[in-house]
Amino acid sequence: MNLSFILHLQDDKTFQADYIFIDGLAFHQQGVKGIFENYGPTKFSNTNYECGFFSNEEQGKTFYELIYKQVTWIGNNEEGFLAELVRFDPEGRMKWSYKGIELSGKSTQKEIESFMDKSAEPIKFSGRDDDNLFSVGGYFQDADDGFFLLLKQGYLIEFHYWSPC
Repeated sequence: MNLSFILHLQDDKTFQADYIFIDGLAFHQQGVKGIFENYGPTKFSNTNYECGFFSNEEQGKTFYELIYKQVTWIGNNEEGFLAELVRFDPEGRMKWSYKGIELSGKSTQKEIESFMDKSAEPIKFSGRDDDNLFSVGGYFQDADDGFFLLLKQGYLIEFHYWSPC
């Protein structure tokens, strides 16, 4: 997903992807076994990104999305799968964790800003009618890709993986 127009990550905190867990699963899955065990089997949906780490044309490989109600995984059997999109529920059942810190749909903007060591900034999402969206993001350590956390009305609503074009 290329969202560079809304990300300003140059001074952001960096994260080690190996320490990120989504709903108890590692952010990077080597195959579909753990995903299917946790969420059940689903079809492999084709991707069509123009550029970035998951662009079929740019990478010369075919990538797929595994789409579930609250999480979408992207990748292939050769490269593995990453959590591309996580939708948090207001009850806090869906969790995102990093080195013992746990975030959920109950996490406030103030808590997330403290964790990220940066203030969230207002954003506009192309093709999305939501008002009052805020985001804060970071890069993965020693990498060009990263993520951002999306907030609405002061609470965490989504995690988005991001790769450069």
